[in-house]
Amino acid sequence: MFFKKHKNIILPIAVFPILILLWDLSIQIFDVPSYLLPRPGVLFESFINLFQSGNIWEHISITLQEIFIGTGIGIVVGVVLGYIMAKIRIFEKLMMPFIIIIQTAPKISLAPLFILWMGLGMESKVALVVMVVSFPIMINQVLAIRSIDGNVYNLMKILNASKLQKFIYVELPYSIEMMLSGIKVAVTQAMIGAVIGEMIGSKAGLGYLLVLGSETYDINMILNSVLILSFIGLALYLISEFMEKKILFWKEIEKSAIG
Repeated sequence: MFFKKHKNIILPIAVFPILILLWDLSIQIFDVPSYLLPRPGVLFESFINLFQSGNIWEHISITLQEIFIGTGIGIVVGVVLGYIMAKIRIFEKLMMPFIIIIQTAPKISLAPLFILWMGLGMESKVALVVMVVSFPIMINQVLAIRSIDGNVYNLMKILNASKLQKFIYVELPYSIEMMLSGIKVAVTQAMIGAVIGEMIGSKAGLGYLLVLGSETYDINMILNSVLILSFIGLALYLISEFMEKKILFWKEIEKSAIG
């Protein structure tokens, strides 16, 4: 029973030592140079030293600030634009082609423009995160509003409900599930946007460390930065998933009731 309930956590933990062992054996068998791929023990030691030195915390803090600020603004922008597009068809027809063009453009090609316009500071990275985050939120918001049954609106009309009451009691509850689903996707994309911006032009951040490690041929710095970014991405996803379960608590009740 315990294994069945927690198998999503137990199985990765059980596989992890095997992957580490294969990594170490591969380096020894194929005689891979340490400047191309260090042994797990060496990388772990450099990872610990990186945190003990204290310099890494500033870079993590800057990247997280860019992610959280950009995600917060992106959610607001995505919800507002999505709601307007869902309610005003002509606005959608006018704006959607331009939004799609911007979204399909490679983010790495847009990052230099943001840096040129806003400088090497946090603003350019936040703007890039906002652009990345707002799109999935906006699309989910449009789909959520348009999936509301027309009979619900007819009922609110019979009850003589105002537009604000329709929004609070109908549109917001109906759209919350898809909005949270969009946020879960957006938070991981936000990290990608922040790192791309930092790699193109920045004075600090984990993306900056990736570039610095590449320029100085420091494989340990590159791999440590990748590991930290992976942990951050996983943590953000798990937090958003936890929030989704807590907010949509009735879904969990339905699942437990069914089976």
